[in-house]
Amino acid sequence: MLLPHKNRLWGIRELAGDLELDPGFVSRMARELENRNYAARVNSKIRIRNAKLILEDWVREYNYKKNKESRFFCLAKSPEEIISRLRKFKISADISYALSLQAGSSLISPYAVFDSVHIYVRNQQTINYFKKQLELEEARQGENVVLMLPYYRHSVFYGRQKAKDLWVVSDIQLYLDLHNYPIRGLEQAEHLYEKRLKSVIKN
Repeated sequence: MLLPHKNRLWGIRELAGDLELDPGFVSRMARELENRNYAARVNSKIRIRNAKLILEDWVREYNYKKNKESRFFCLAKSPEEIISRLRKFKISADISYALSLQAGSSLISPYAVFDSVHIYVRNQQTINYFKKQLELEEARQGENVVLMLPYYRHSVFYGRQKAKDLWVVSDIQLYLDLHNYPIRGLEQAEHLYEKRLKSVIKN
């Protein structure tokens, strides 16, 4: 959440409240950012020093494969049809989800063709909801819907955005997920960076 606000000064308790994390944990996180020269302390508050460097280091360390994936087949002509069905469901507020990877990017800044719809979900209840609504069948191969329980559960849903009536992860989370994704992920990540992140991240 700090990267899009690189010039803002953050108090520890303010930051902890926004992140819904323990202030002690956030304080330790802030010290680590200072130790790595990612942030500077200004009158007991912290400010990002080099957002672009942080993103570059973050994408090197980030591991998309740590997410727990459930793979399914949905009888549909295309991923776009699946997304269209999702939009028609008018998903209730208690179903916590966010599209990512190519499907999410197609709603934010489309560029590459894709064959699967990836959706972050918060719990098994949400998996069951989508299985029922989309009439999904478990698939070992040929999947076109992937439901993901996030390994990075605190950050994945932070800053999610509404796009064409559906929730999508933040631009930064999209970039992290796409960067090392094997199916045209890097192309889409670079497009996303140029169109939406560059003006926010660059110093």
